[in-house]
Amino acid sequence: TDADISAWTTTTTTGPTTTTAGPNTTLFYELDGKCVQNCEGDAPCGGINDESWVAKFDDVQECCKEKLAYLCPESGGDIPCEACTDADISAWTTTTTTGPTTTTAGPNTTLFYELDGKCVQNCEGDAPCGGINDESWVAKFDDVQECCKEKLAYLCPESGGDIPCEACTDADISA
Repeated sequence: TDADISAWTTTTTTGPTTTTAGPNTTLFYELDGKCVQNCEGDAPCGGINDESWVAKFDDVQECCKEKLAYLCPESGGDIPCEACTDADISAWTTTTTTGPTTTTAGPNTTLFYELDGKCVQNCEGDAPCGGINDESWVAKFDDVQECCKEKLAYLCPESGGDIPCEACTDADISA
């Protein structure tokens, strides 16, 4: 290998060079609001952390999901997102290409939930989809009307009881 391992080797005068075990530099841990790699050097390295009390993860996706998922609320389930790490996350994210948009079926894609002041559908793709949200603490509703009534009725004060109104969702409410 071309890597400099001199810091991990011991040379004796009477025997061969032996390599001693060093820290696992393929692991990731959370440091100051970012998932960093357990290595020295430029980002995504955050330094060698051999403290046993620091949770370490096999990959950046697991680290972001367990420690920093709150930084990725609009990721639509694509964790990690750029906000949680400086590591190359291209293998973990979805790339959008030009052409027709397709909605990816996922768990409970007929449900709606509130996201940033709108009732969105639990699916990937263009509006009314807001991304797959499988967090148990997020209230989900069977239809957009129920979501708007329970979470965002204040946005429809002049609707005369016709909820949903256009202010609470990008879904087609013409029916």
